[in-house]
Amino acid sequence: MPMVIHGNVNAQSRLRAALLRLRPACLLGATLLPLTLTGCANGGGSLITTMFEDALGVSEADPAARADEIPFATINIDTGDRRGLVVLGAQGNAETYWPTGHQGLIALRHEALHTTVGLAHNLLDTAYRLRGDAEVPWQQAEPAPFEVTRSWQDEQGLPRRMTAEGELRCDEARPFDLPLATLTLQPCTQVLNWDNGDVTEGVLWRDPQNHRLWAGEEQAWPDGPTIRWEVARPWW
Repeated sequence: MPMVIHGNVNAQSRLRAALLRLRPACLLGATLLPLTLTGCANGGGSLITTMFEDALGVSEADPAARADEIPFATINIDTGDRRGLVVLGAQGNAETYWPTGHQGLIALRHEALHTTVGLAHNLLDTAYRLRGDAEVPWQQAEPAPFEVTRSWQDEQGLPRRMTAEGELRCDEARPFDLPLATLTLQPCTQVLNWDNGDVTEGVLWRDPQNHRLWAGEEQAWPDGPTIRWEVARPWW
């Protein structure tokens, strides 16, 4: 069976378009959660911007306590230079969009890191190439080898692009603590062998039954930042 590429050709432009749609109004049809509690992602004094703190910020708020107070879908994110709890802004098909304040936005695809806007170093696109019907490796009961191509901005702001041969090794499920629950999840170690010879590793925590991701940690590209995320309140 031929390998199929899954991802967005114009992911970064779509992400910026989503951010622009979120800025004028917090509600965007049926795909947007009610954000009157959180305010718009306009860089002003909204709850979104206060929840997503700089790593050197003074906030000591407990993500679990905050997530418990918010009735909407939330994830806890640590990008290295920022960290905190963010609220779902919009979703479409397999993608979800999470405004971080200060004109920032993070997109997940099938619950995993896909693209970013407004961070110190941005991930511009992610596309997987694998055999079978699954769109991403962790949806397979027994993950097979795959390819992933990512584009990002380097320290000078120039776009870079590289492909890696990947494998995902999943172990037995075990308890994993999330902000609002402890679930029995399967840890899957992701190893990416990049075209330049570098190797990066990450861990994805998936439901052993439906293979949805609840948490992850990965270095998005060689010498790039390590980004961690975990679901506080799910959107599915």
